[in-house]
Amino acid sequence: MNRKIFFIITVFILLLSVTAGARTYKIATVGWAGWSPLHVAEINGFWKNYGIDVVVVNYDDPIIILEAAKAGKIDLAMDMAGSLVGIFMSGEPVVALAETNWSHGGDKIIIQNGHTLDEYKNQPLGVFLNLPSSLFFLNCYLETRDLGVADFRIVEIHPDNLSAQFIAGRIPAILNYEPWAAMAVEQGNGQVLASSADFPGCIPECIWAYQQQLKTIPEEDIQHLLRGWLAAVDWIHQPENQGAYFEILNRRTFQGLPDYSQEKLAKMIREVKIHTRAELAHRNRTGGGFEAYLNRLREFLKTTGRLEKNFQPTEIFNNRYIMAVLSD
Repeated sequence: MNRKIFFIITVFILLLSVTAGARTYKIATVGWAGWSPLHVAEINGFWKNYGIDVVVVNYDDPIIILEAAKAGKIDLAMDMAGSLVGIFMSGEPVVALAETNWSHGGDKIIIQNGHTLDEYKNQPLGVFLNLPSSLFFLNCYLETRDLGVADFRIVEIHPDNLSAQFIAGRIPAILNYEPWAAMAVEQGNGQVLASSADFPGCIPECIWAYQQQLKTIPEEDIQHLLRGWLAAVDWIHQPENQGAYFEILNRRTFQGLPDYSQEKLAKMIREVKIHTRAELAHRNRTGGGFEAYLNRLREFLKTTGRLEKNFQPTEIFNNRYIMAVLSD
């Protein structure tokens, strides 16, 4: 009997040591509806179904995410693909694992009602990120007005403070994203000139990592991380889950902010495009839509004198993980 008890205790201790040694992966995000599948996967235990532990870490500023990733405090992160290009051009070895979604109306160019952007040439134009992602979208609109990014003094300001500065009348034109864009419109007499939906695919977004951090993650775990995202996407697209999804958005995606109404949440969801499995395959395949965007972005940077370092899509994007998962 004593031997049996000793054996059970020994096995229990061994199991505890294995569990204690298991790695917990951290993925960083901000309060943005397009990246809410992370919170869905976390709360519904989809990653645990694949045998990995994942914690989603919310930040209030994309810049802080970059610093956290560089310091090794997180393993992977969400970002706009164009921002990743900016990081690459600064000499940082980064890799996108998959294009996951688009901003499709959630990013907006806003001015004071009754004015035109032409009035503000050579004046400050506030953006939440002074990186190729935001500037490419901005330039898509400016070209329709025979203007360009060089016609304005681009100023980078944290998203909530950016809207506050606009409301106070200190910055006449801004590019911001939801929910901060709505604040500028509703409280600052703002007028939306254009949104990312006016130029479909102008702000693709992705899951990414620094090369050195990625090398520490087994390939099987990378695939399981993506499988958890896919399970969450499938769940989100099922109408019967809408009520639970709204609760997750308020509780996790927009944690720290007052709860949004169902109408407001539905609007924010409509203003992003979270790719289905078929869309993921089309965008992420070799020679697909994501590569085409990166080529277009490179040409924009070259034309505007902002191509600090030349690149090919394959230097920034490795599609083998997502395509392997999609072929399951």
